[in-house]
This record gives sequence, structure tokens and C-alpha cells, in this order.
Amino acid sequence: MRVPQVDVDGNETAGIRMPATAVPLATYTGWNLRSAGIGAPDELYSMTGSFIPFARTKTERVKVGDPRLSVGERYASKKVYLDKVQAATGDLVKGGYLLERDVPPVVARASAEWDFVMK
Repeated sequence: MRVPQVDVDGNETAGIRMPATAVPLATYTGWNLRSAGIGAPDELYSMTGSFIPFARTKTERVKVGDPRLSVGERYASKKVYLDKVQAATGDLVKGGYLLERDVPPVVARASAEWDFVMK
């Protein structure tokens, strides 16, 4: 099976890094493995991705043996996280990959994702 190259978080390295992967809270894939129960277990389910959140704390991460850094190890607070998301969106605006008017919804989505992961 062939899958894209990924970084230490399991996120793809090719293409434009959107805020979700530039300032991640999870591993995001654009594919998924197929269950043997539905047939063709050696093929990928393309366009049916996964969202695999990071552990909230180092203690949780160590307990489950997750090699990815936890949210708490990455970001001191939600504000620090959102500041990094804001900076990532600013870089995309400067590069012409994102419109200025799209920044608030992207930041709002990041805020909601933080709340979901950290609940």
C-alpha cells in the first residue's frame, strides 16, 4: 500500500500547509484503511479521512504509548495555540493562498477544534 510521506505527527508533508497541519491538534489523513469485513482490506478508502487527536497531556500520552507530543507539550494555552494559528493564516494570506476575509472563520474553526480535543 502506498500512502503520502508524513512528518513526526503523521501529517502529510507535501503541498501547502494549512493551519490545521501547520499548527496541529491531531493527525489528519485524507484516506483510511478498509476493514476486512467489507472486503478489499489491502486497499485504501480514499477521500474518507481520519482525525486522530493528540493526547491532552504528557501523562495521557505516555500512558497510551503515543509517540506524538501532547497538546499540552506543544502549546502552553489555548491563547498560545490560537496566536500560532493566526500567524499561520497570516503567512497564507501573504502568500496568496488564503483571503483575508477567510481568516476569522479559520481561527474560529481552530478554536472549536481546541475545545473538542481538550474537553
